[in-house]
Amino acid sequence: MNENVAASSNAPLAIPRAARPRLGVRWLVWAVIFCSGTAVGAGVTLIVVTKSVLWPLHHPDQVPARITARLKSKLDLDNQQTRRVESILHERQAALQAIRRRTQPEVEAELDRLETQIADVLDDRQRGNWRRSFQSWRQKWVPPIPPARRE
Repeated sequence: MNENVAASSNAPLAIPRAARPRLGVRWLVWAVIFCSGTAVGAGVTLIVVTKSVLWPLHHPDQVPARITARLKSKLDLDNQQTRRVESILHERQAALQAIRRRTQPEVEAELDRLETQIADVLDDRQRGNWRRSFQSWRQKWVPPIPPARRE
């Protein structure tokens, strides 16, 4: 009897066929994990890019200082260069804001026409949804013009 036990303990353990994972299930799990990672990565990228684009639109007064800090680090500017670069950025920012103040009324009028013309095509329920969506988009992407800086 001892010989039978010794002989059977040296034999490799056989895994029953039903207990082995199927190749198709393994690939399906990998595909789900890959797609989930892709979706999460795309979502995070969209959020980061959108916020980095929207931030300067809503905080134009802080843009010159932020750009100056980046340029100082990237170009290894000394203190005099840093002051001059920031001064130039403030001047150009003011010029760009002046252009925006001149053209913004025309842009706003076009956006008003767009909103109205599309609303005229819609029924009452759709019109309410459209106006809410359009106003939300407009507040996010076309913020009010900041007042002119007094120097």
